Amino acid sequence: MNEKLQYASMLEIPVNTCNVTLKEGKKRKNGKKKSKSPEAVKEELLNKINSEQQPLVMDSNATAQEDYSLEQDFASTVEECLDSNVQEVASTVKEKPKSRFKFSIITAQFAIIGVLVATIFLTSAFYADSGINVFFKSVFGSNQVETVVDERTHQDFQPVVAVGEMTEVVVDGGVMTFSGQGSVYAPCDGKISSVTRDGNGKYIFEITHSENFKSVISGLDYAYAGLDDIVYANIPVGYVNADGATMCFMGADGVVIADYQLVDGSVVWAV
Repeated sequence: MNEKLQYASMLEIPVNTCNVTLKEGKKRKNGKKKSKSPEAVKEELLNKINSEQQPLVMDSNATAQEDYSLEQDFASTVEECLDSNVQEVASTVKEKPKSRFKFSIITAQFAIIGVLVATIFLTSAFYADSGINVFFKSVFGSNQVETVVDERTHQDFQPVVAVGEMTEVVVDGGVMTFSGQGSVYAPCDGKISSVTRDGNGKYIFEITHSENFKSVISGLDYAYAGLDDIVYANIPVGYVNADGATMCFMGADGVVIADYQLVDGSVVWAV
């Protein structure tokens, strides 16, 4: 028996087997097939294989070398099988392609910020009074405050003269003189634009009602308001002890207005 085959059988290495398949022979001219029996084919094949085998020289040194070479062949065969299996597995297992775009919370936040910026830009471009435009104008624009000028004349007002307990009133040249004592009220709402005192220490108030209409109250012993204070027709601005007080109206040119009448404490302008 072949020593290599015996050694392989001891290591339980499977021995290759083969199946013999007969090919149909060509038909003869007389119509009969030329065929051989299966046993004859096997015998012929075995004889051919045995004839190709070289005779083995049986000595101790050759046997040892042959055993060593068989071990090396077996080890190399196993290693080649493992390498081939590893290569085959590595070739079959494909690495999953990495996604080029990975969606995360940070990506969502950047997307929201981009939408907000685009919205603000479009709003600012097409709507001049948008919040962002107003903000930039208030911060970087010139601080221009629109001042509304009250250009009403004296005929646009309906003054009421209230002098407390003072009952006697005399009108001369547009100047009203009150006798007695009591509180003095502004004829209509306004702002105190001037506060002075005469030689007797009496207070003189100039009340501005509009750019074209003012009233002047003098002879007050006590002042209840000061410069730049807002005064109202139903709140007293001062008090008179006994000497009385005076009141008059002036226009835009500073001239005393005289074309009016005092009816039951109300001023009626002449038409």
